[in-house]
Amino acid sequence: MKSQSSDWQIYRRILSYLRPYIPQIILVLVFNFSFVVFNTLSVWMVAPFINTLFTQPQQVEAPQNPGPSQEAPSVLNLNDWLKQKLSRYIIHESRMETLKYLAIVLFLTFLLKNLSWFLEVYWVSFLEERVTLDIRNQLYERLVHQPLQFFENYRVGNLISRILNDVSTLNVAVNRSFTKIIRDPFLVLIFLFLLISISWQLTLVAFIVIPVSGVLIYYIGQSLKRKSRRVQEKIAALTSVLQETINGIRVVKAFSMEPYEVRKFRQKAWDHYKTVLRRVRLDRLSSPLSETLGVGILVSVLWFGGRLVLQGQLLSPEDFIRFIVVLFSMMQPIKSLGDVNNNIQIAVASGQRIFELMDNPPEVREDPRAVSKTTFEQTIEYRNVYFKYPTSEDWVLNNINLTIHKNEKVAFVGSSGAGKTTIVNLLPRFYEVTRGEIRIDNIPIQKIKLKDLRRLMGIVTQDVILFNDTVANNIAYGMPEFSREEIIRAAKLANAYEFIMELPDGFDTLVGERGMRLSGGQRQRISIARAILKNPPILIFDEATSSLDSESEKLIQQAIEHLMADRTVLMIAHRLSSIINADKIVVLENGVIQDIGTHHELLERSPRYRQLYELQFAG
Repeated sequence: MKSQSSDWQIYRRILSYLRPYIPQIILVLVFNFSFVVFNTLSVWMVAPFINTLFTQPQQVEAPQNPGPSQEAPSVLNLNDWLKQKLSRYIIHESRMETLKYLAIVLFLTFLLKNLSWFLEVYWVSFLEERVTLDIRNQLYERLVHQPLQFFENYRVGNLISRILNDVSTLNVAVNRSFTKIIRDPFLVLIFLFLLISISWQLTLVAFIVIPVSGVLIYYIGQSLKRKSRRVQEKIAALTSVLQETINGIRVVKAFSMEPYEVRKFRQKAWDHYKTVLRRVRLDRLSSPLSETLGVGILVSVLWFGGRLVLQGQLLSPEDFIRFIVVLFSMMQPIKSLGDVNNNIQIAVASGQRIFELMDNPPEVREDPRAVSKTTFEQTIEYRNVYFKYPTSEDWVLNNINLTIHKNEKVAFVGSSGAGKTTIVNLLPRFYEVTRGEIRIDNIPIQKIKLKDLRRLMGIVTQDVILFNDTVANNIAYGMPEFSREEIIRAAKLANAYEFIMELPDGFDTLVGERGMRLSGGQRQRISIARAILKNPPILIFDEATSSLDSESEKLIQQAIEHLMADRTVLMIAHRLSSIINADKIVVLENGVIQDIGTHHELLERSPRYRQLYELQFAG
């Protein structure tokens, strides 16, 4: 029962996205009611049509209207009320006349039924697509506000699968269930009301086996939910393999690993195929099962009711025909309601994966008392800073104490894993300090509004990310207020102007996905131009020149030197040649600061720095 309650909570949460669309829901309900009325009438009209065609002329009676002393049947006795209206307005002494009126009424009934169905389905589709759009937008918004640690724990393919595949599956499941969950229960109730008004005894016989059907549908639905979740997990794994192979295609080809990658993809595709097949097998089982039970009900009624009609008991042949037609028509919405449970379970499985991501807390819970800060005036201070990842017991940084003054150029050196990148990532709060604190101008960074804190900094990393947009838009990313002249000036300061002007469309050239149409050095200079345009007081260079050739490094080093004037710079570099002129060099090992000084000071007193220097300049 707990699982069932949880399923309903998830489905209710999905439906909560309908709240902004109350007017459209009212339209759906109006057309739904209209469809049910005309559909019921179209089914009920079949019996008098048959009766008119196959009753002998002498059996047709003149229309009977209730006299003054006769009481007209109540609408609560729906069958007799409809027969009275039919007798008054449609049945005539001439069978040809009756047939004509019946044909006209039947045509109009079906026309209005189908018009109501179209309008209902259209507005339901509108609601479904808007809900899907809202969920996908909210999910993406929540995703981009997750901390960096979150993206280290999730594979990219898994996240893509949730935003695309899970939301699409959710849409399909809601699409199949939402219309039915509104219309079909209403339709079943009207049909049931009509059946009871014709014969409550036959109705009781017909519904003896309904509980059996309900139990089977419930267990099929629970199994479907489990299998649907597995399907989404398999397709997420498949998406991950595809994404990793495409992103790493150079490495795949360099090591001739195409056969291996093909085998891996085929295995994941096969796992997905088997899981989907099991789900489809179970999903398709519910429909024939419901239909078989329905036929069992129909046969029981035909046998039981037919005997009574032949014996002249219970009800007339016309009403028996009407009962069978209504009961048969009722089977479809009942079977459809069985499918609704299956679709709800599929929606719940996708909803669980979507809401797991959506409910993940955002990267930083900003202090409501945080202050606005738009300038950097004095110092950056690391005070007794410790840091470790939540999933690890080992300290990445251990008791870091460091003061960086305004306009000071500070470099961090050390072996891989020493904590260089982590120490600068704590400053813009990409990660939160485990213990201790970092202050800017004597204000703890947790007390500064996050947006303001990050606007104080420009960051250039080794792995440059450019978007599939123009060169100009990549330089001005997130800064639409800047003019083309300011963008050109930033490009010139970054030594990027010359190569940009040689591109086919200059600043309007599309750089391709991840900037793949440009060389590494060109991408890096565009990244520096972006930082220059932002014009922050604090600049962070994370191994910005480590993967470049000597010529590109020289150009970028010149660009960096242009930036250093009147700015505070934090640099991480494997190549010591790029940081020899730094005001202060911090030697890190195993998360601990071993020494701080200038290049010449460290050469004299720091064995570790001297070792790093000699390894690079031994020749």
